[in-house]
Amino acid sequence: MENTDDLKKYFDSKEYITQIIGIDKAEAPKASESELTNLISLLTNPENKAFKEETLLTLKKEKAGDRLLLAIASPKAKTNKHLLVAACWESEINFSKYLSFFLILALDSDDLVSLEAITVISTMEGPFDTNAVKEGIKKVKAFIQNSATVPRTVLLNDLVFTLEEFLNA
Repeated sequence: MENTDDLKKYFDSKEYITQIIGIDKAEAPKASESELTNLISLLTNPENKAFKEETLLTLKKEKAGDRLLLAIASPKAKTNKHLLVAACWESEINFSKYLSFFLILALDSDDLVSLEAITVISTMEGPFDTNAVKEGIKKVKAFIQNSATVPRTVLLNDLVFTLEEFLNA
């Protein structure tokens, strides 16, 4: 029987984000709740449209893509997650080291989140962990076989092709 204290970490948003990204706790990105709320608002609220481009440039300049990942994983971003994922490729930040995170998003039940995550992956420059890419190919193929809809299968097959190209690069 598992210790329920060990399971609590999956309900703690900071711990859960660390698990998704797959990095050590010491390397985990950090941001306060107010910083995340402000970032989510700047990138998703139509009233802040004039500030979005500047926000994206600042994230890139300060190499703060990890904060964008925290915003995506935040429960506060649930309704606007696709806009935050889109901000990743719009920012032109190389998220290659977070391939596993974006593969999870590519298999998300929300078609818009999935589409934007696939776009982020297709813009990744590398370098890539070969094992992570191979594991990603397996997961995507299994998802296609077990639960993908026809329109989504086309996108996911393109994703598999992209991942295979990463292996051949």
